[in-house]
Amino acid sequence: MGALALVLMIPVGMIRDLVAERQARRNEAVTGIAEGWGKRQTVASPYLVIPYERHWTVVKRQTIDGKLHETSNSYSESKIVTVPAANVEWTVDADLTEKARGIYKARLYSARISANGSINVPARASAEDGTSRYKWHNPRFVLGIADPLGIRSAPGVTFGGKTYAFAPGSGDAATASGLHAPLEGLAILKAETVPFSFTLELGGSEAFALAPAGTDTAVTMRADWPHPSFQGRFLPAKHEITGQGFSASWKVSRFAAQGAKSETIAVSFIEPVGLYQLLERASKYGFLFIGLTAAAFLLIELLRRLAIHPVQYALVGLALAMFFLLLTALSEHIAFAWAYAIATAACVGLITIYLIRVLHGTILGLAFGAALAALYAMLYALLQSEDYALLGGSLLLFALLAAVMLATRRVDWYRLTAPAEAIKPPAPA
Repeated sequence: MGALALVLMIPVGMIRDLVAERQARRNEAVTGIAEGWGKRQTVASPYLVIPYERHWTVVKRQTIDGKLHETSNSYSESKIVTVPAANVEWTVDADLTEKARGIYKARLYSARISANGSINVPARASAEDGTSRYKWHNPRFVLGIADPLGIRSAPGVTFGGKTYAFAPGSGDAATASGLHAPLEGLAILKAETVPFSFTLELGGSEAFALAPAGTDTAVTMRADWPHPSFQGRFLPAKHEITGQGFSASWKVSRFAAQGAKSETIAVSFIEPVGLYQLLERASKYGFLFIGLTAAAFLLIELLRRLAIHPVQYALVGLALAMFFLLLTALSEHIAFAWAYAIATAACVGLITIYLIRVLHGTILGLAFGAALAALYAMLYALLQSEDYALLGGSLLLFALLAAVMLATRRVDWYRLTAPAEAIKPPAPA
């Protein structure tokens, strides 16, 4: 019977592989939708790039045959001065929606972002060595964005009281993608703190993040999604979650940001318990259903002296495995609760009708079906309990084991398993 139970776990394992395959296909569909809308977005703290050219001459003097010879070589190089923002205050307002490709759906968002801050611009003289000739070019205001395809609008940046239009591309090799605004005609002759502000609308999917990049950063965010997952090392200072959405605020100092430059302020818009996570967890309980059913059959066979053929064990085990296949197929088209109810009713009904004949009794068959339905109900409760699933499953297994042990504590197993003639009373002399 143990070998038969292990064999019946093979279809359950195949169904688990099918769940993993369907989840991979779902991820491919979500990636395809995101390609046309916007992927997971990360917006980096803005900074200023000031390009310049440095020209200098090296004069070499040497005496050859008593005569002084002088040679001069001219050199030039192009470099940049990068000035990060001193502080940025972000406001993010996101609205979520779903788009489908076939039977698969992706969570997409449109985020309206506004930023206000300042940059401490150094005087040009601080970068000059006093001996070379310098040619300073127009500065560029750089904003890093992970997926520029998601940019819906970017009117421009107001820098020092004047508005400059954004241009495609980051304009800096240090930032892979984003926007930049050429600050035409801006001449910075002395050190000063220059305020800036800008707005943009950004489309993305699944998650949104801001990278402080070493600056004093304050973030206020609102979204109409009730299941946010706050990620990264910078958690919100305060947040509020309701059935209609959430709001949160962060405050990160430059001291903390400097020590974790690669970290972000991130929010993922997740399902509390995703469909394929539910299906995977359900299939993990396949051994419980098959094992308990085989054990119950064995007890009935021994206690009631019924002959249950291994083929009948196998058919009931396959019906139990079919539950997980039905659940996977149905839940991709209808709500998980309805899919679970239909799959449970189909499998429990089939097994009950079959067992009424196999166990030679209507009451016993109905009782077995009721016990199986109760087991499915307990499994559903475990699947819906995200935080207490392990605890609930452990207690359920312990309770079932305890019930079997207490119910059979007075059973004489040697007598039950002995041949009939071995337990006949001796004949009178």
